[in-house]
Amino acid sequence: MGNEAIGRGLVEEGCTLAAAYPGTPASEILSSVVAFAKETGAALHTEWSVNEKVACETALANSMAGRRSAVAMKQVGLNVAADPFTRATYLGVKGGFILIAADDPGPHSSQTEQDSRLFAHFAKAPVFDPSSPREAWEMVAEAFALSEKYEIPVMLRPTTRVCHARQNVFCRPPVPREQKACFEKNPGRWVATPQFLTELHRLLNGKLDRIAQEPAFNPVLAPGGVLPSPTPPRSLIRWGRRGGSTSTMSASPTRSTSRSSRRSGNTTRRSLSWRRRTP
Repeated sequence: MGNEAIGRGLVEEGCTLAAAYPGTPASEILSSVVAFAKETGAALHTEWSVNEKVACETALANSMAGRRSAVAMKQVGLNVAADPFTRATYLGVKGGFILIAADDPGPHSSQTEQDSRLFAHFAKAPVFDPSSPREAWEMVAEAFALSEKYEIPVMLRPTTRVCHARQNVFCRPPVPREQKACFEKNPGRWVATPQFLTELHRLLNGKLDRIAQEPAFNPVLAPGGVLPSPTPPRSLIRWGRRGGSTSTMSASPTRSTSRSSRRSGNTTRRSLSWRRRTP
């Protein structure tokens, strides 16, 4: 299941804290993190928070101390977490931080059909937009890497059909990482008053400009689906991890992912949203 793939990716990539508030289509992510952490022996704190805002703030605090963190919720839960999430893009993070907002085009089990990519555009946060469970698993690693490189919160935005679709994913053991908790006191950043926000906003815009210039994330248009070079950027190809596999999750194929992609209107947004494309 796509949610299991996301949970596995978080464990493999050294996430040290995962918080969530339950709600379809995101509910199985945290329980999968718990299961895979026990299976692999990964040191990881998990919690169901009282609401999405508290879950987001808990994960952000861990990230501000330099440790990889993630928070998961459904798309309407992002409305509840709006205050800390939009603030976090200005303040930035230290350890990698991923906010997983599971959208529900349709909708199948939600009050609205809102598109979290537009929320991220408003908050000025990069978005990874998977079209399959395997891509969702792969993008966890890329999202953590991007978040740490630019010290910025990153959104991972699966949809219902990605969360609940099934696809083979070849897993690997968690990657050992040295993540010593160390909070650096800096009132001008972590509790910034309006006098600091103009400079923080300028720095945030600079981060987005530099992300937009990274070749791996630049969109490339090719007529008829033919790629212009034999070595296209990673944003255009489906790729897998190399190395030995330790287990396989869910062997049942499904065609619902492609229907979800068409239905949800997934697009590539410069400097904000990326999807891998295959020829």
